[in-house]
Amino acid sequence: MKFKHILITVLLPVFLVACGEPVSEDAPQGELPANEKSVAEALDAAGSQYGQSDDGPLDWVLLDSEDCDDALLEKLKGCKNLKSVRFTSGTKITSGAISAFKKALPNVMVEQIKE
Repeated sequence: MKFKHILITVLLPVFLVACGEPVSEDAPQGELPANEKSVAEALDAAGSQYGQSDDGPLDWVLLDSEDCDDALLEKLKGCKNLKSVRFTSGTKITSGAISAFKKALPNVMVEQIKE
């Protein structure tokens, strides 16, 4: 009887941990600020990639589909902790929008990726 109790005491926590929900290393570390949730939804709708800092705000964005346009780049101006925006030639982003974005957020690295 004693052996049964020891087994349950030792194996039950291991079983509960093993059956728990897996945690991805790529999972965001914090929740997005309210003003960036709509930006993230727009990025998801355009099929773009983005990453978050440990605190939650958007850290980097990759605009790489033809659904990415000047309006989407304009929305990114509200992301005050953004460090880099990269885009490919397959987007509909104009050079005028890029210039305006760089002027509004001069500390953000903006780079066009050659495909």
